[in-house]
Formats: sequence, structure tokens, C-alpha cells
Amino acid sequence: MDGQSYEKVGISSPVKTLKLNVVHTWTRPSFQIDRLGLHETMSPCLVYRPRGTGDYLFMLFHSTARIESRGKNSPWPASTLMIWKPQDGHFYGNAGAPWNHSWIHCSGRDISQILKTSRLPVGKPFSIPDPSLMESYLLDTVTELNSWHKPDEIILRNLFENFIRVLSRHFFDKIERFVPDRLLEIKRYLGENFSKKLRLSDLARQAGWSVPHLCTEFKRFYGVPIIQYIQQLRMNQSIYLLRDHNRNISEIAGLVGYPDLYTFSKMFKRCIGLSPRNFRQINHRVS
Repeated sequence: MDGQSYEKVGISSPVKTLKLNVVHTWTRPSFQIDRLGLHETMSPCLVYRPRGTGDYLFMLFHSTARIESRGKNSPWPASTLMIWKPQDGHFYGNAGAPWNHSWIHCSGRDISQILKTSRLPVGKPFSIPDPSLMESYLLDTVTELNSWHKPDEIILRNLFENFIRVLSRHFFDKIERFVPDRLLEIKRYLGENFSKKLRLSDLARQAGWSVPHLCTEFKRFYGVPIIQYIQQLRMNQSIYLLRDHNRNISEIAGLVGYPDLYTFSKMFKRCIGLSPRNFRQINHRVS
């Protein structure tokens, strides 16, 4: 290796990525958001940055990936979170298949103290029971950055600290310890595959239950019907993608699992209260 940061890509075909570079940053040494991405899909590749990026990187893998930690390179399953400190080198990815991840770069002296208080593993991969914890945090952060002329620095810091505290509570107190493993696996599967055509019969077969039993158990443990949960995942991703004006709405419909623009628009308006086009018009693009 030549000691420089670079990406080693396993195939050469171009892939559109879903990145969001935050333009609303500020000069504040205690806490700063640099950039973030939600459900970014990568072609088969390994990313190697021996010197890191000089800031904190939080990365949630929605599919299997190899991650190097403390000199050991190992495969990790979906729903794995990795936290790198500014001085840490990065090695991650999947050279054999496309992979999907969400991430945020941030910097400032407050982050070290927040992480220390949380006692979460830093520099070591760990599994989280519910990927939506990070997805919800990223969406709330995008909203704060994008919806106001001047984002509130305290709100942004509080969103970050609350995310870390909730994550720590789930990690150490094991809030979901009573949820059956097969139901946790279904939820993880939905988080990774919500854009695909999903049938309740297939999900029930995967869980080893009947369709009625799956629907009953999912609502009992997660508080919403499974169909509504899938819709929420798709709407969250739609809101994120609609902020990228380089994508047309028909393309976005397909990316989040709807067969055509009409079906997508009808569902979006039912859930959000605006058509996708109107939503895009009243929201400025963050790039």
C-alpha cells in the first residue's frame, strides 16, 4: 500500500450512490456534522483508508460486509455498527456482492465524552437489534439541516447525544431480549429488502409461522402492523431520495419498491399528506 487513502473497487461498472453532503456546517469545535448517507448501495468493493478521514465515522451495514478491527479482518452480518475515531484507519466492504450501508461523519471534542459516557464499543464492530434507531436519527438530522434557514446547533447536538444514549440502552439493557429471534430476523430482513416485492406468505414461511401468527406477533412486539412498518421504511427512504433533484420521481418509485409512479404517488400522499412532486417543491435540496 502507498499509505494514501483510496478505494479498491472489485468491478468497474458505475453505480449511482445515495450520498448526502451536508452544506449547513458551522465552525464550532465541540460538535460538527460533516456529511452523511442513508442506505447507500455500493457495487462489490473493499474500501481501504489507512489514515481514516480525520473525523468520527459511524457506519451501519445493512448487508454482510468485511470489517477490519484491531488487525483482524472478518465478515459481519447485516445490522452491524462500526464506530471509528478520527485517527483510526478504515477497511470495510464486500468484494463479492453489492452491499448497503448508512453512515455519518462528525467531529468535535463533545463526541469523545458522549461516547465515553455511553460505554459503546469504539473501534470494534457490534450488532444492534434495530437498524431503524440509526435510520431515524439520520432522517431527523437531515430534517433539521434542511428545513430551516439556520439549523439549530443545540438541536443537532442533542439529536446525536440522544441517538447514542438510546443505542447504549438497547446495547446494554437488551430491551429486545424478549423478542423471538425469528421476529428479530424478519425485522432485519425487512430493513435490508423493503424495496423488493414482499409477500406475507414468504415472510411467514421464513419465520416458520402462519401469516396470521406473524402479523399478530409483529404488531404485539413492535406496535405497528407489518404492512405499515414496510410502508414506513419505504416512505423514509422516499423522503431522503426526493431531496436529490438529480433523480426523477419515477426512478425513486422503483428504488423504494413501487411498480409505477401512480401507485407510489398515491401511497406517498396518503402517508405524508403531499404528493412527491409537491414535497420536493417545498423542500430545498441538500447537496
